[in-house]
Amino acid sequence: MLLGFLLVLLSLGPLPDLPSIPSGSEIRIISPDLRTVYKVWKVEDRKMLEQGTPLPLGINKEIRLHIQAGGRVYWFGGRTVSGGDILLTLADEQVSLNELLTRVYRLALKSGRVLPENK
Repeated sequence: MLLGFLLVLLSLGPLPDLPSIPSGSEIRIISPDLRTVYKVWKVEDRKMLEQGTPLPLGINKEIRLHIQAGGRVYWFGGRTVSGGDILLTLADEQVSLNELLTRVYRLALKSGRVLPENK
């Protein structure tokens, strides 16, 4: 299990068609039916600045990740997991959103994770 996680971590690359997340971009965590926005960030100088008051989101909930960057909108599906993370499903693989944002895109998360740590 640990070896598999390390291999995925080592093989992390940018999201499809999204080589960078520049300042001015917006990142949202939304419900699958697009009716509920759980969390919103604005990217400024490599920092993810939380916008508004986030809504609670439990473990094992399906979500949509919405990224507006460079005049384009990108959508990805995922599921919340323990440890304050979201696993995105990309080409039949699961990728940690925390790792993707901090290691690949080099963005600073205030708490080091996208969601509060659930136990």
